[in-house]
This record gives sequence, C-alpha cells and structure tokens, in this order.
Amino acid sequence: MPLPRPLCTRVSRDVESELERVFLEQQWTPSEGLRNILLEWLALQRFPQIEFRETRAGRRAALRGGPEVWEVAAAAGPGRAMSAAVGQRFAGTRTEALEEALAYAKEYADLIDAIVAREERLAGL
Repeated sequence: MPLPRPLCTRVSRDVESELERVFLEQQWTPSEGLRNILLEWLALQRFPQIEFRETRAGRRAALRGGPEVWEVAAAAGPGRAMSAAVGQRFAGTRTEALEEALAYAKEYADLIDAIVAREERLAGL
C-alpha cells in the first residue's frame, strides 16, 4: 500500500497554539492529531447525530445526548440491525439516531468491534 500523500496548509499562530494544546492533551503527534481531527470531522459530516466524547478509555463515538455507539452495536448483535430489542433497550432515543449509530458501527466495524470486545471482556461476559 502506498504511503499517504502529505498535505500542507498554513494556520494562524492562535490556531497552531490551540492545536498544540489538543495534541498534548490527547498525547498525539502533530501528524496523528491532524489525521484524527480530519477523520472525526469527515465522520461528523456523514453521521450528523454522532459526536465524539472523552471517556476514561479514550475518545469514542456516541449519539448526541445518548449512548455510546458501541453500546447500541452490542445490543444489536453481530448483524448490527435495528430491532425492537434495540429500541426497547434505548427507549427515549429516536429510532433514526439508533439507526445512524448502527450505520456508523458498520462503517467503522473494526474500531467498534474492538470496543465491544473490550467492554464485554471487562464485564466478564
């Protein structure tokens, strides 16, 4: 696989300082930080009901004002399909939002499946 193409841009010193603060907080190199910020922004464009939250286990995708995506994905099971059980488990969360969480979980299956596996392992399941 070829290496990614480098991108170059100019930012003001204020933006640079803010980026450096975020990178330090997240323990990211500048390349990792810019890549992660861009990937999150792109995901937000495709999945507007998703947000990214800081947790003790790191940054994770979640529904705005709702559960984390991995929780919805785990409730749906391996097929990641919407069901009455998922709707009941997250009563009060709009069906469209749950469907978007499941679509995100399918799109980013490697990431979400790893979180589900970790959480199930920690819960002793």
